[in-house]
Formats: sequence, C-alpha cells, structure tokens
Amino acid sequence: MVKNKENLVFQAEVSKLLDLVANSLYSEREIFLRELISNSADACEKLRYESLSKKNLLSDDSDLKINIRVSKKNKTIEIEDNGIGMSRQDLIDNLGTIARSGTNKFIEAMRSKKNADINAIGQFGVGFYSSYMVAKSVEVLSKDAFKKESNLWTSNGKENYSIENIEKKKRGTLITLHINKDSDEFLDSFRLRSIITKYSNYIPFPIFLKDQDDKEKEEKINEGDPLWLKDKKDIKQEDYKQFYNNISLNFDDPLKTIHYNAEGVINYKALLYLPTNQPMDLFNSDRKNKIKLYVQKVFITDECNEIIPNWLRFIPGVIDSQDISLNISREMLQNNPVITKIKKGITTKILNEFTTFANKENNKYLSFWKNFGAVIKEGLYELNEYHEKILSLVRFENSLDSTFISLNDYEKKMIKNQKEIYYFANTDKEHIKNSPQLEVFLDKKIPVLFMTDAVDEFWLQNVKYKKFDFKSITKGKVDLSKFGDEKKGKNKDKNKKLNSNINDLINVLKNELKDKISDVILSERLTKSPVLLLADESGMDINMEKLMKMHNQKTPTSKKILEINSDHPMIIKISENLKKINHKKAANLLLDQANILDGNTLSNPSEYIENLTELFIN
Repeated sequence: MVKNKENLVFQAEVSKLLDLVANSLYSEREIFLRELISNSADACEKLRYESLSKKNLLSDDSDLKINIRVSKKNKTIEIEDNGIGMSRQDLIDNLGTIARSGTNKFIEAMRSKKNADINAIGQFGVGFYSSYMVAKSVEVLSKDAFKKESNLWTSNGKENYSIENIEKKKRGTLITLHINKDSDEFLDSFRLRSIITKYSNYIPFPIFLKDQDDKEKEEKINEGDPLWLKDKKDIKQEDYKQFYNNISLNFDDPLKTIHYNAEGVINYKALLYLPTNQPMDLFNSDRKNKIKLYVQKVFITDECNEIIPNWLRFIPGVIDSQDISLNISREMLQNNPVITKIKKGITTKILNEFTTFANKENNKYLSFWKNFGAVIKEGLYELNEYHEKILSLVRFENSLDSTFISLNDYEKKMIKNQKEIYYFANTDKEHIKNSPQLEVFLDKKIPVLFMTDAVDEFWLQNVKYKKFDFKSITKGKVDLSKFGDEKKGKNKDKNKKLNSNINDLINVLKNELKDKISDVILSERLTKSPVLLLADESGMDINMEKLMKMHNQKTPTSKKILEINSDHPMIIKISENLKKINHKKAANLLLDQANILDGNTLSNPSEYIENLTELFIN
C-alpha cells in the first residue's frame, strides 16, 4: 500500500556536501559500510535502552541484529536492522539535517581543515551520506518502534528526495544501495566480509552476511564482544596471546600485556603488548605503528601515527575512546586535541610499565632492552618531556665488566673527582673492547659506557644525566691527571718536555702530515699502543663521521689529532733515529697504524708494508 507521497527539495547544495564527504572526510570509499553498520548498531542500542523501561517494546523480536545482503545481479547492497526505527519526521530530520543545516561556511571550513568543529560533524548526518560515494541512489525503509508507522525515503543525493508511506512488516530500518558502475568491487561478498571484519568486528550485535545470488544460508561475520572491553579477570592468557598474534601479525608470545581503562578528562580503554622478538621491519624507515584506533568499538584506522610516539612503534595494540567523533578522517587526527591527550597518557603508562618491569625482572628486562633499546633511545633525540624517564631505562655495556648497567649503576661506579660520564661510541663492539682509546681508563678503573647503536651519536650531544655531562673519549682532550698520582703525572710531563728526541719527532710529524692531521700531541691515555687518532674538540666525533659517510651523506673527512705514546719502544726508536730514516715514510707509517687501530681501511696498504719494512731494516 502506497499513499501520501511527498517530494521535498534539499535546502542546501547537496553536491557540495557530497564532495565534502568523498574528498574531505574519508580516505577510503569502503568506509560507507562502517558508517551504515554503526548507524544500525546505534538504532539497536537505543531500542535496547528503551526496552529497559518499556517491557513490551521488543515483543517477539528480542534478538537484536544487523543483516547485510548483496546481489551482483541486482547491483544492490542492503543493510537492515531491527532497532528503534524512524518515523516520517525522523527521516526528514535525521536524513535531511546535513542538507538543512549545512552552510557554505561550514563546508569551506571542513575543506580547508581549519577551525573545523570535529564534534559537530556527527550532527550533520555525514555517516549516512557516505553511501553516495558508492551508490547512485539510496532507499531507506523504516518502521518506528513506537508509532508503528513505516515510510520509504528515496534520493539520488542531488537536488531532492521523496518520502512515502509504505508497509514494512517488522520494526527497524532497511537501507538499499543501488551501486554505481565504478563501485562494482563492493558487490563481492568476500570484499564485504573483509570490510566488516576490519571495521565492525566488535560491534556488540551480530552481523550476518548473505549473498542473495547464492542459495547458501547467511553467515555471521563479527566476533562481537571486544577483548579490550572485558574484565581482565575474565580473560585467559591464551586469549590475550591469540589477539596479540592477530593484530600484530607476529608469531611470538607477548612478553608483557598492558590492559587498562583511563578515566578522567579523557576516557579510553587500551590493550597493548610488548613483543618478545624484534619484528623484521623494526628499523625500516617506512614502518608504521601497529596501534588500531577504535571509537566505541568501531574501527577508525590503523594508520594514526599520532596516537603513539614513533620510538614506541614496536608496540601493537588497540585504543578505544568514546571521546572521538566517529566521522573523523585520518587528516583530522593529526591535530586532534583528544588524540594528543591520549598519546600523552599512553606514553606515560608504557614508560611506567617499563620502569616496573626493569625493577622487578631485571634479566628479562635486559633481553627486552637488547631487542628494542635502540628504538626507545630515539626518544632521547626527539624533543619531548620524557628524557628523564627514558634515561632511567637505558642500559649499556661498560668497560669494567661484561654486564649491562643503568646510568644510576654507572654513577655508583664513578671514581673520586669524576665529573663526567665517559663513553665510547662505535657500532663495532669488538673494536671498542680492543681499542687503544680505552687503555688508560682500564688502568685507572674509570668506567666507560659502550654506545653501540647508531642512534647514540645523535642524542648524546643534547642530553645530560642529572648534573653529569656525557664526554666522548674519542673526541678532544680528556684531563685524566686528577684521577692518578698528580705529582708523578707532572714529573712525567716534565721528562717528556725535556726529551728533545720526542720533541723533534713531534715537529717532524706536524710538518710531514700537515695536510692530513690537525695536530700532534703527547698522549696521556696510551699505555700499550704507540699511536691513536682523536677528533678535534670542535669537530665531529669519529664514529659520527663514519655513520654519516655510511648513509651517503656528503660529509668531508675532517682532520684528526694524532696522539703518540712517548714510552712506546717503536716511538722511542723512531725518535732516536730521525737522522737515519726517511721522515715522510716514518710519518705516514705512524698515521697508517693509527688508522688501522681506529678500524679504518688503508687507501694504500702496499705503501704501508713498504714503509714498515724499511723502518725495521734501518
């Protein structure tokens, strides 16, 4: 029976609004199904709430659900719910709101993404209008649970729409989309199943999918109750593990599970995991975090890089908040104040969990640190408020023993009069342990931290620990006289100055190597090796220079300082035989040796062998 058909004209330029929906709010057209399912879930939720006070409202149709039907033959998709339904006036108000209330000012603000009131978007019915991204026309047949009247709303989304009374036997809403030619992909049941699983897997009402061109029965798609909304005491460890494997695509067991509710100014629920093993793409510059953002159990995106710092990108999980609008685009997430507050809360929570982990399970924490410490330290290079927290978590190998220690442990190992934290940065750990740079520090039992991650060179320049500066032992002069017998040190310096042979050698080296090094000085740190190279105090550290060159940066080779050990037999022999040997060859020989000890490849190895042979023959 059809009667009382009415044609109504939209009060605004719907084409502009549709352009807004298609190009400004949504990045993917598949989002239309999420929006329509969310609307259906809201209708079911409203009816369930009303039924608490109206006992007979559900009558014999108490199993609330959402049915989705697709037909390639008819080129239609149907979304039906048995929720609260809409009256004639509801259809005009709810489906016409965006048309009546939308103004050019609002449209332009959304297009420019400036001063956009994100919370207001939902009031403009944008979710429903996403249908027109894939459909040439839409029909909405709805029966109100209270008034029992049923009406059909129809529109091609251009200039007008119509409403007519038409019989619908059961309560709820049926939306029929007549799909465009360029949207045929959505007429595939497998495509729809993947969209439902991706976006609406945790809608609290069952979602059934049926291919109308197939005689097989309909299939329930969604899981229903989200794991992160359950009470922790009701969740088994195997459930946590399975969910971790599903969302992270990792095959290991989670090392730790962080499951909590945040309540206050911003409300959200979080289920996060610490992996046991390193993901293969952990250091890939294109790697994104694996946090899935939900709004009231509806999936929004897994590409919200603003929800967690990049230096925690190895942590997979789910964030679900009711304080974010469903109708929000990825672009809008970037400057969303709610997202900013959630990010701060999550970051603080994770770092607190790290601290507890490190304090209570040190050995287990060390395994975790070895896998992910290099990434966490990126947070020290970034300008943020978490440096103090991160510094308490870092662990390093050190020169005094083979253990990993914290900066607090290092402070306890510092010797009398030590005012700086000494470190040796090099990605080759074996080179550090065998380097002549360490000799005097080992003799005097001065602790040196080994910085073996490439990121260390970048954050060390701008960070202090408590009152202590970090000091590289491979850059500039290090005054070690205060750590030993000061009188002995002065006498030794005096003897060196009086040794004319050594002074002559220094002058020869300065002259012969003036184009290759910046200075030649007597060493206070060498005890076994004859020579070593140092970066100038105002220049780039040796390891940093190597890293920059490895990444094909146009980094010029800086001149180094050459230190010589005046007590070494070879240095003594060369200084005593300056009149007999070729000065140029002797100078190049010592420079080559310094480069070898520094782990550098010689540009002319045969020349080095020739110079070495000639020296010994003489």
